[in-house]
Amino acid sequence: MPLGRVTDPCRVSMANADSSGANHPDTPPTGLLSRYVFSADHKTIGLNYLWLALFSVFLGMAVSLLLRVHLAWPGVRLSFLSSLGNLPDRFAALTTLHGSLMVFLVLTAAPQAGFGNYFLPLQIGAREMAFPKLNLLAFWLTAVSLFGMTTTFFFSPQPAITLWIVSVAIFCAASLLNALNFSVTTIDLRAQGMTLPRLPLTVWAWFINAILGALIFSILLAACVCLLSDRLMGTHFFPVVNFVSTQPAGAVANAVPVLWRRLFWFFAQAEVYVALLPCFGLTTHLISTFSRKPVWKQRLVVLALCGVGLFGFCVWGQHMFSSGMNPSSPLVFSLLASSLGLPATILVISWLATLWNARIQLNTAMLFALGFISLFLSGGLSGIFLTRHNLAAAAAVSDDFVTGHFHLVMGVAATFAVLGALFFWFPKLFGRRLNEPLGKLHFWLTFAGVYCVFMPMHWLGLIAHSRVSAGGDLTSIALPGSSIHTFITVAILLTVFAQGLFLINFLWSLFRGEKVMEWNPWRATTLEWSVSTPPPADDFGATAPVVYRGAYEFSVPDAAEDFVPQHLAPEQVVKARKAGE
Repeated sequence: MPLGRVTDPCRVSMANADSSGANHPDTPPTGLLSRYVFSADHKTIGLNYLWLALFSVFLGMAVSLLLRVHLAWPGVRLSFLSSLGNLPDRFAALTTLHGSLMVFLVLTAAPQAGFGNYFLPLQIGAREMAFPKLNLLAFWLTAVSLFGMTTTFFFSPQPAITLWIVSVAIFCAASLLNALNFSVTTIDLRAQGMTLPRLPLTVWAWFINAILGALIFSILLAACVCLLSDRLMGTHFFPVVNFVSTQPAGAVANAVPVLWRRLFWFFAQAEVYVALLPCFGLTTHLISTFSRKPVWKQRLVVLALCGVGLFGFCVWGQHMFSSGMNPSSPLVFSLLASSLGLPATILVISWLATLWNARIQLNTAMLFALGFISLFLSGGLSGIFLTRHNLAAAAAVSDDFVTGHFHLVMGVAATFAVLGALFFWFPKLFGRRLNEPLGKLHFWLTFAGVYCVFMPMHWLGLIAHSRVSAGGDLTSIALPGSSIHTFITVAILLTVFAQGLFLINFLWSLFRGEKVMEWNPWRATTLEWSVSTPPPADDFGATAPVVYRGAYEFSVPDAAEDFVPQHLAPEQVVKARKAGE
């Protein structure tokens, strides 16, 4: 009997369970509101986070198009903005809205809260998150924060800034609840045999990220409370005179756009590794599954993930708290920040070693995982240039370099990991497949498009530091309306068109896509593939699964097939036939 068709012991236990219902979870709700709005089921909440992120990403892309059109063709009057007044603070608020949607509601919510809520209990053999009601509360707080951030654009500057800070505070509170839930679930609710070394790397990434989130979001929540106290009650935690005294004269004269930018970066800088940590776990998981090889040095990779969390927190500390400290303190922060290269290098080496001499399956999920590696390496190399003080503190035109680096290494790379995970888990989420040819076309258009968008931004930033002879001035080609800005805008339009292909693929596959009849179409090893597709309401039924081995048992020498699931007992594993038999 083939390995993938061995009878699952959990299914047998469910069939033979007593009919008293004593060991079964409550009957699932049947009403629309009960099933989707007020349901505390971790799968429903995970899907709701993903729907929220999908809405936010397309709204954020629409906002970015408005910004790029304004930069490429400054003379064009945008009717949407004209009705609200074409003032600098309008564009600053629009930039902050784009960043808030992408950083908070997409890159933080989708890989951690979305996929994490859905698959963390399934991958550790639990029936539910540790605190289901708290989980539901966290989701609705996130939805409220999305509404608040979006509506700030339609208010005058000062009320808008206050509302934005309130919205961020609500998001931080929701993220703290999620961090508590993820940590307790991972520690306390693992199935029998699911020791820490046997945890999938996705679970390790979600767990470490929860600890990092608890540290970061508690500080950000306190900062929000202090900011609101200054604005509403006249306290002086962050005196305005200190802010004004450290700004150049032009910034003080046009303080509202500068304030929007400073507020956003204060919060967004902390989000970089909160967004990337789950993506490291997702990418490693996909590479191992579609290379049909175990993760190279898995325990070292776990330590590297811990190092990314620790040093990433220190990088944020350098950016946020070095001002006003002892002059020698930036050296300590810089040494800690430079140490981030060590765990990042370990991760890259592990990915490449896993791919070496592997039987790679180049489906769409694997392509997005490989694209993540390419973008992470490109963005990491460009980050080396930002160690130069004169570039990091350059004038406004050099902001293009920072924007290109930030989008490449965080925004686009993290999005590639999320898309790869979506193509991988779509059959488990909805019982259907995404269209592979359309998915590959979407990948290649997006991969080429993002490099055409963000690499020229690096060039624009470097142009500001060019030194030419005979009175030449390269900086003029970096001004708004130049040919490079026009090229970037056209590339963005093509990239957004590619996302339209993804949306068509997603919606068509959701309702008309190829149905997946087998439980484990990818021949994966982790526990979520041991239950039906989509998973039943009670996940594993009355009897929890038992785990017998690690999460990446691929190419096992004595097995009949090239993978051995975690939940199969040793006696159930079909042995390979000897050549002489």
